[in-house]
Amino acid sequence: MITLLVQTERILQNYRFLQRQVGDTPMIPVLEANAYGLGDAAVAQLLANEGVRTVAVSRLEEAVRIADAVRGLDILLLTPYSGEEDIRAILENDLVAAVGSNDSAVLLSSLGRKLHRRARIQLCFDFGMGRFGFSPQDAAKAAQTVKHLGNLELTGVFTVLPYGSEGKASRRAQQVKDFGRVLAAIRREGLTPGFAHMADVNQLALCPEMRLSAVRVGAELFGRGESPKAARKERGSLKKVGRAVSEICDVKWLAAGGTVGEDGRCCVKRATRVAVVPAGLADGLFPEEPNRRRGLFDRRQTCEINGKRAPLLGRAGLTALTVDVTDIDCAPGDIVSFEVDPVGLSAFARREYV
Repeated sequence: MITLLVQTERILQNYRFLQRQVGDTPMIPVLEANAYGLGDAAVAQLLANEGVRTVAVSRLEEAVRIADAVRGLDILLLTPYSGEEDIRAILENDLVAAVGSNDSAVLLSSLGRKLHRRARIQLCFDFGMGRFGFSPQDAAKAAQTVKHLGNLELTGVFTVLPYGSEGKASRRAQQVKDFGRVLAAIRREGLTPGFAHMADVNQLALCPEMRLSAVRVGAELFGRGESPKAARKERGSLKKVGRAVSEICDVKWLAAGGTVGEDGRCCVKRATRVAVVPAGLADGLFPEEPNRRRGLFDRRQTCEINGKRAPLLGRAGLTALTVDVTDIDCAPGDIVSFEVDPVGLSAFARREYV
C-alpha cells in the first residue's frame, strides 16, 4: 500500500516564491488533475488559509469537490460545459463558468433565471488548441451575446495558449496583440472584461507583455512541470512536493542464480538479500513498466530505505515489488520511499498532509 506524503510548507514556500516573482499581479492557482495528484480540496483549503481567493480547475467534478470543502473561494471552471445538468451544477455551486459558445451562454442565462441565480462567467477564447472557446475574431459577437441575454455577470476573459507556443518571440508578440484586440472588442460593446489572463508563470517569464490582470500557476506551484529553458533558471528555488512511502513487509535471501520479479526473468549473480514491498503498478508506480521488455529495472529506478538508495530488482507486479537490500540494514516495518510524480498515483492511495 502506498501513502503520498504532501509537504504543505513546501507548497506555501513555492507559492510565496512565485508570487514575489510575478510582483503585484494576482496568481490564480490551477488545481487540475486533483491538484496534480496532491488532493485538490486539501490544497485549496491550504491556499485559502494563505489568502488566495480564486483557484481554477479543469473539470466540473473537481470544482464541485472544492466548493463542498472550502468556503469563500471563487472557483473558475476553465472548461466550458453546455449540458443542462452540468450547467445546473455550476449554478447551484456558484462556480465561475467558462463560456466558449453561444449555446452555453444561452443555457446559463435561461437556467439561471429558473433557479433565481445570476451566473458568473468568464469568456474563453481559442488561440490554437481547438478544444473550446470563441474564435478571437468573434469577440464582438460574444460580448453582444452576453450583453443581450442578461442574467450573466462577466468577471473575466481568458485564453489558454497551446503547449510549446512560447517557442518564438514573434509568435508570443502576435498572441499578445491578438488578445489585446479581443479585449478591445469587448470594451467597444460596453462591457468591462474584468480579470483578463492569458499566461502562466512560465509564459510570463518569457514574455512580460503577457502580464494582464492575473497570471495562472499550475504544476510549478508543486515544484513540477516542464519549464522552457529561459524560465527554468528562475524556478531553481522551487521545492518538489509529494513523496510516496510504503514499508517492507518481508526480507529474504536469494541464492546466486535465483530469479526475481513478476515474470521471473531477472537472475541475481550473487547471494542477494531482498526486501518485499507491498506496492506496485496498481498504485501508479512506474507507469512505463508494462511497456518495458527488459527483465531488470534500469538502475536509475531506486527507492530509499533508512537513508540509503536501494535498486529495484526485476519487473514490478501490480501489488508488490522487490528491492536489493544486501548492503542495507533493514527489517520488516521499515519505511520505503519513492520519488514519484503524484499525478500518476492511484486516486485510492492515501494522502497525508505533513
